[in-house]
Amino acid sequence: MPLPQPRVGTPLRIRTREIAFSFWPMGRSTRRYGLRPHVFATDPWTIISASVQKRCPAGVRATAFAFVEQAEDFFRAATIAHAQAAKPLLLYYCFMNIAKAFVLTVGQRNNVDGARHGLSEQLGPGGQELVDAYLDVYAATPQTVNVFDELQRALTGQGFGANTSLLLTRLLPQVVQGHRLWCLAAQEHERFVSVERISFWSNAQNKSIWLRLFLYADDLARLGANHGDVVTRTGLNGAWHEVHHQQPAGERRLLCFEQIAVQNYGHRPSDQIPTLVRTIKNHLWANVLSIPPYRKYYIYLAPPNASVLPQLLSVYAIIYHLGSVTRYRPQNFDKIILGEFGAQVQEIITNQPSQFIYLMASEFAQQQTTRAAIV
Repeated sequence: MPLPQPRVGTPLRIRTREIAFSFWPMGRSTRRYGLRPHVFATDPWTIISASVQKRCPAGVRATAFAFVEQAEDFFRAATIAHAQAAKPLLLYYCFMNIAKAFVLTVGQRNNVDGARHGLSEQLGPGGQELVDAYLDVYAATPQTVNVFDELQRALTGQGFGANTSLLLTRLLPQVVQGHRLWCLAAQEHERFVSVERISFWSNAQNKSIWLRLFLYADDLARLGANHGDVVTRTGLNGAWHEVHHQQPAGERRLLCFEQIAVQNYGHRPSDQIPTLVRTIKNHLWANVLSIPPYRKYYIYLAPPNASVLPQLLSVYAIIYHLGSVTRYRPQNFDKIILGEFGAQVQEIITNQPSQFIYLMASEFAQQQTTRAAIV
């Protein structure tokens, strides 16, 4: 069956400049939305602190600053050479304090005194660390601050709604860093598909904007996936479809997927760009780079009935589990490192934390924050 033709339109430009995709391409001044540039920082903690100063309600600002200060101390302690045995626990307390500061900064809560983790680790019938482990997730209530659920609400606008459970073996493949090590251990195909680009399109006649997403056809073939999997296994089903596309990327064939519904605007398309980005943000994984294009995006081909979390939440949950094992059963953490997923766990605790901090700095600043290249 032939593919439908793409919607008639042109690449969206603001003041003759084509907009590069990011989670925060626009920023709002007192009058209107304008293009928001990348922030380059060798130290993302300064971006987080500046954002707390700017965005956090005055009544809780000192509390948020205190959480950021503790988070940074835990992070720096985790990075020293002789802290390896305690690293997961230090990282978890770093992440938890960042989460509390973020919840306060965005006004999700005005008090996190007595906050609970919102998670508890359990072992299934097999009793093997990590492989048989799962996490119980507790939904926040008006009376109870459960940090994990609060963080999801603050990041995505939607919490878990009810208590649930998450298998660690279903969370491990959702982390970009070390994913291929997971594939080797689990003897599975890769699930992350590299996005060649995402572009904004517009039709000035009917005042509408939408997104197009481009993938390499050979990437899908290499992963043993078909074109339909791009929408049915990524959470995009019903909102996106493949459209006809002939433009190659060098020698490689490109596939084009387009949003089915458009976002209408009034006077300026820039006013609706943030709304448009929110429709796809939680279906993308981002890798922070120090060279152009400064972010690499992926979609995740989830298996049936998988519990897929937004990128930052899956990392947070895994670090919580590893931190809990390190705290209560340190001898078993050594077993995890020597086990089938040990190489991936090592990769996660070594390289993922810095990514997490930069991604959270971007969330605090509502602006793409990137590691500065040192020349």
